Amino acid sequence: MGGFNMKVCALAACLLLVGHVSGYSMEDLCAQWSGSGYVGDPADCHGWGYCQGQKLVSWNKCPNGRVFNAPTSTCGFANSTICTTSAVATCTAAKSPMYVAVPSDCNQYGYCFGNGSIGYGNCGAGGVYAANNNTCVWGPTCPQDTICRFMKNDIFVGDPNNCGSYLQCNNGYGTPGQCGTGKFYNPGNGMCQGTNPCTGESGNSGSNPGTTYTVGQSVAAVCTGGTAIAPATTFFMPDKQTCYGYFYCTTAAGNGVWNACLTGTHFDPDTQKCVSPASVDCTYNRCGNVNSPFMAVSGQNCKQYEICSSGATAYCPSSNPFYDEVHNICTKDKPAYTICGAE
Repeated sequence: MGGFNMKVCALAACLLLVGHVSGYSMEDLCAQWSGSGYVGDPADCHGWGYCQGQKLVSWNKCPNGRVFNAPTSTCGFANSTICTTSAVATCTAAKSPMYVAVPSDCNQYGYCFGNGSIGYGNCGAGGVYAANNNTCVWGPTCPQDTICRFMKNDIFVGDPNNCGSYLQCNNGYGTPGQCGTGKFYNPGNGMCQGTNPCTGESGNSGSNPGTTYTVGQSVAAVCTGGTAIAPATTFFMPDKQTCYGYFYCTTAAGNGVWNACLTGTHFDPDTQKCVSPASVDCTYNRCGNVNSPFMAVSGQNCKQYEICSSGATAYCPSSNPFYDEVHNICTKDKPAYTICGAE
């Protein structure tokens, strides 16, 4: 890339241009990934976290000032590893000239002189810098403005900005992808399915719009009337729009932070835990947050089931009139699940 007007600035002054922290946390990254492994810390290029079951289970920093290289899940030397959170930090350590993205402004790019200093250029009106091929491109999206810059190579993750779609991560960049018509990507299992895991809505039925909440979103006055189960001081409340969404509450009159149960489970308001869907009779879309072709219909004593891909309902044959959703079979005897009702 040549021919740009670049004003070299002193390092102290350039530090004023850094201060950008991604809008994502490591918890957000883990929530979009069905696998297990390391992710980078969007707030600190030396930090890393470990994801398992869509949860952040551990975290730390690279030793001796090294920078975490998310695509390779390794700690690299600062003078040869790009700091994804700061162009200035990269150029401070760089020992050879290189171009770098400016995380706070995709229209800009930086140039490391290899002596600890940095200069800036921009791609002009309508242009964005594409660090993956070191060029200015024109379009509505910024190639490095993606959670993939903090994720390992060759994995699929949910797109937090386009729920139900996915990104294929490679070398810090995400290639957008979509499931077929009426299908949605489930970050909990890395598969496409007929039920939208973000809303609980079936792709073709159009019933039960579900919730528009996102993980970590604070919602006002949803904890009113709730109580903790002894000896806990905090508690959880159902979102009353899905079978799997709940709010984390610290006071009975305060805001709640929305979260979702792990794929394959529903929230039980009585125990305030995520449990097997069969053990709680939820009246909302029971196909939400599960990877099952059929689910028993609430209030029907397991004599009716929903086809999750379409939202239609059906019955088992009269010889085996009860639907057992745990084993996905029709059976002669009514299963002893909560969803099947009392004897």
